[in-house]
Amino acid sequence: MSVKRFLAPDGDHHTTTTFIRRTLRWMMALLALLFAIAIGALVSIANNLNDQADAQSALLLKKALDNRLERLVTHTNDNAWWSEAYENLHVEVNTDWAYSRENLGASQYSDFGYEGLFVIDGQGHTRYSVIRGKLSSLSLTQWLGSDPLPLIHAGLKPDESESSTSARFLLNGNLALLAASTLSAGNGGHVSPVTGPPSLLVFVDVLGPQKLAALGNEYGIQQVRVAQGDTAHGPRLGTLRVPLPSGEVTLAWRSAEPGRQLLRYILPLLLALGVITGLSAVFMMRSALNKARLYDENNFLLEQHRQALTASERRFRDVAEATTDWIWETDAQLNFTYLSERFPSITGHRIAAWLGQPVTEFMQADNVSLGDWITEPGQTGHRRLLHCRYLSAQGHPRYCHIALKPVITESGATGYRGTATDVTLEVEAQARVQYLSLHDELTGLPNRTRMREFLEGKLQALPDNEHPLAMVSLDLDKFKPVNDLFGHPAGDAVLHEVSARLRSCLREYDLVARQGGDEFILILPDIMRREEIEAICARILTEVRKPFIVSGNEIFIGVSMGIALAPQDAVDAGELLRFSDIALYEAKNAGRNTWRFYAPEMEQQIVQRRELEESLRDAIRLQQFRLVYQPRYDLHSRRVTAVEALIRWDHPQLGVIMPDQFIPLAEETGLISAISEWVLRTACRDAAQALGDLAISVNISAVEFGSRGLIERVKAALAAAGLSPERLEIEVTEGVTLHNPQQSLALMQELKALGVRLLIDDFGIGYSSLSYLRSFPFDGIKLDKSFIDAMPHDENANAVVENIIGLGKAFSLSITAEGVETQAQLDKLKMLDCDEMQGYLVDRPLELAALRERLAAMRSGESGEEGR
Repeated sequence: MSVKRFLAPDGDHHTTTTFIRRTLRWMMALLALLFAIAIGALVSIANNLNDQADAQSALLLKKALDNRLERLVTHTNDNAWWSEAYENLHVEVNTDWAYSRENLGASQYSDFGYEGLFVIDGQGHTRYSVIRGKLSSLSLTQWLGSDPLPLIHAGLKPDESESSTSARFLLNGNLALLAASTLSAGNGGHVSPVTGPPSLLVFVDVLGPQKLAALGNEYGIQQVRVAQGDTAHGPRLGTLRVPLPSGEVTLAWRSAEPGRQLLRYILPLLLALGVITGLSAVFMMRSALNKARLYDENNFLLEQHRQALTASERRFRDVAEATTDWIWETDAQLNFTYLSERFPSITGHRIAAWLGQPVTEFMQADNVSLGDWITEPGQTGHRRLLHCRYLSAQGHPRYCHIALKPVITESGATGYRGTATDVTLEVEAQARVQYLSLHDELTGLPNRTRMREFLEGKLQALPDNEHPLAMVSLDLDKFKPVNDLFGHPAGDAVLHEVSARLRSCLREYDLVARQGGDEFILILPDIMRREEIEAICARILTEVRKPFIVSGNEIFIGVSMGIALAPQDAVDAGELLRFSDIALYEAKNAGRNTWRFYAPEMEQQIVQRRELEESLRDAIRLQQFRLVYQPRYDLHSRRVTAVEALIRWDHPQLGVIMPDQFIPLAEETGLISAISEWVLRTACRDAAQALGDLAISVNISAVEFGSRGLIERVKAALAAAGLSPERLEIEVTEGVTLHNPQQSLALMQELKALGVRLLIDDFGIGYSSLSYLRSFPFDGIKLDKSFIDAMPHDENANAVVENIIGLGKAFSLSITAEGVETQAQLDKLKMLDCDEMQGYLVDRPLELAALRERLAAMRSGESGEEGR
């Protein structure tokens, strides 16, 4: 009977037959690998032998070429430094001496095989040539097909009377060796040198096929030739690359291939040995497999019995160890008698340390005695108890669910068997969720939900006028640039530090909560006096304004606070929060870094602001705006060169509203984009249609300047009006450089690329003037009116204006003085070399029609003056 009839489907993996088969297969594979390695090594050795033979042949061939070239140079030098050659070939060309007497003629070809002999004078002309032993009229250049003289002269030493050089050329597909030497009178003294540049003696040795073959045979190198075409096919060839002045030539020869003889005799023997070894291994494998099958059949029945006896224990152990629970058993006294292998990995305790110990000392149940619950009479089925707790080996609290069932032990006593499911992560997650539902994750402060619970609890205690409760809405000032400039991690660090400083300023029973972002709420119950609140606010203001050190940077922020009292202002939590927000808004409007108590009239101001916002939206929709234009006067040309567009709001009930009364509101509510677009389109249209060649200046707020849509609006306005971009000037304040300076710089560069000019409005009232003058592409400066008002009687004001004008000149910027109202101011500005002025001295802002009349009158006045 075969083994396969007895084995289970996976039993084949554990039989001796399988082991023997796999072992023999690995041995066969190893033998095959060894033979493959031996064959590969043999081939590699043969190739190395061939490569070494080719390298040796290449070295010998190179040496032979070098020796032949050296001999050619020696012959050339011997003849060139011969005084008779100097006399008969340089002083004058004596053909009879040179050729007829065979001093330098056919013998060079017949005796040495030099195909070419040339004498070249100092002007590069060939005066004497012998080619293949025959007197010839061809020049060296004509014979070679190229001019070698520059290369020859480069190799000669001009400061020596006896100098030589050599070179290799490719002549008609053959390698040619060239040697050149200057003809010298020698050292005998019987021939006197003549003045002028020396002549050259040139020998050319053309290594044709026969010469190359003979040259190679001298060194045992067969069939040396110039390689032609692809040498990759046919017999193995050795190659040598010979460098030429313009490229290289490859010499090839038939390789000796000593490795081929090695392969011819050794490889067949190695293959035969491999076949014999393989056949022997197959025979041995079959014999071993037969013996293994017999062994497996004898042990199969014994294995079946062993597996049956251990199956139940194995199933139990697999289940026990595969689960995430740990399993326990106790005796009737509730002492541990068994703990599964999962027990130490989950609890950290050793099994031996707790065997024999009471389960009630290890675990405790919530709201019930664990021992009473386990031994409760009448319980015979499975039972579960949630949330038992115990301490890990490290002393950390852990939680588990237990399930148990009474069992009868071998002695007949009742014991208990159960499982413990670890739920520590679940309990901790629930606690974390509960914590986060009432606290801010970043700062750890109570959140809005916890704040309202605390506030409503305090309000239920009914605070009175003598001991009121104060709610403080707190907002950080200048916090947004922290995130923009230093990144959100820095902003988070600042918020965390702010929360710590706020807690340090409050009493133990006060509450500070984070609303979100940079907003906080303070609840101060049981206030004795109003001065206590102000003292706390002052302490908070002092602490928050101290520098924050984040990543080596000092960061400064401020804080604004709004305060509402209960019961004076309200006793409802929602109303208190709303009133404190209104007071906070008033604190911000008051200049920030301060606090304000809520007053009923504040709410009325909020209502008025909302009404004004609605009216502003209606004004945009109904086009209730108009533009007036204020001229800008050039002090050098004495004429108006530009006008500034200024917006006015014709309110149906309130009359004319100036821009300083509604532009800040438009910036806060996001309406500034629509207003700016209307101003831009209207100003460009009026300039194109009614203002001749005057430039038009339009103010753009810092909020609007940060919008990427500004470029498209400018393009659209210029295109719709047909206005040249050079006539449009955009005025911006210094604030545009503070928020996101990289984006502002990119936006300015795009505007400059359109051809639009950029002016700095209200220059000097900011705090970064010099830095952005160097960094941003402005075209001009408009001095703020506050500097002009004190001129010319205030020397400090005169000095400031003079320095600003000098600064602008240093940066090649035009200077415009705003708010000029007196002739004395104008005279002083002219003295300081100011470029332009603008103010009531020239004209107030005018309607378009009035402006055209004014310009016409000014032009006629100029014409009259020119006529006179």
